[in-house]
This record gives sequence, structure tokens and C-alpha cells, in this order.
Amino acid sequence: SDLSKKFNGLAAVDNANFTVKEGEVLAFLGPNGAGKTTTISMLATILEPTSGTAEINGFDIIKNKSDVRKSIGVIFQDPSLDDELTACENLIFHGVMYDIKKELMEDRISELLKLVDLLERKDDLVIQPIMN
Repeated sequence: SDLSKKFNGLAAVDNANFTVKEGEVLAFLGPNGAGKTTTISMLATILEPTSGTAEINGFDIIKNKSDVRKSIGVIFQDPSLDDELTACENLIFHGVMYDIKKELMEDRISELLKLVDLLERKDDLVIQPIMN
């Protein structure tokens, strides 16, 4: 309730309040700059609110981040790969987001990289610079 996020003193989300009951579907619509992505990022525990709180599936987004992440799935409009990280670093980032234990994460990353035939390129940046 009263979920807010400020960046350099500017309110991106100002006291958002809404309830979605089990079985309901919510369409989160609005113009560019309305705070949709910021709100969803706070609810998905990617961004910490400046003030206020919320519960997702009964879990507090600040106190129970790991439980929130395990109970939801979020797909953003833009790709979630960081082009300044390597393939391996991107997979580690997502593993940490989902609170996967280090040993299991290492095994899964190797399996995934083998599956897509990228094990030899695991330390390459996701987007390679174009050389002229």
C-alpha cells in the first residue's frame, strides 16, 4: 500500500494502491513515463520502493524477496540480458535473482550453455562490438 519510488527526488510512482484477488487478471496500462515498469519492477523485487510496501501471494516484497521471486513470473517488454555482461554473468545474475544455490547454479549454467552450444563462449560479452 502507498507504494512509491523516487529517483533524484522526482516521483516515478506516487502512493500506488491496488488489489488483485486470486483468479483475477490485471491489465496495467498507461502512457510512457506513467510508472508502469517502475511499479512492476518494485512488485517483482527488482527495485526497492522509496516508501510503502506490497504483498505478492502473501509475501512482503521487502521482507520476503526470495519467496516473491519464486512465486511469480515476469516478462518485460525489453530483453533482460545485460549486454555489458558475459553470457555466464547474465545467467549468474538471474540465478541470484531466483535465489538458486551456488552449486546448483553452476551445474545449471553449464547445462544451459552446453544445450545452446555456447559453453566455449561463456566469457564473451552478450553483444560483441562491431570492428571496422
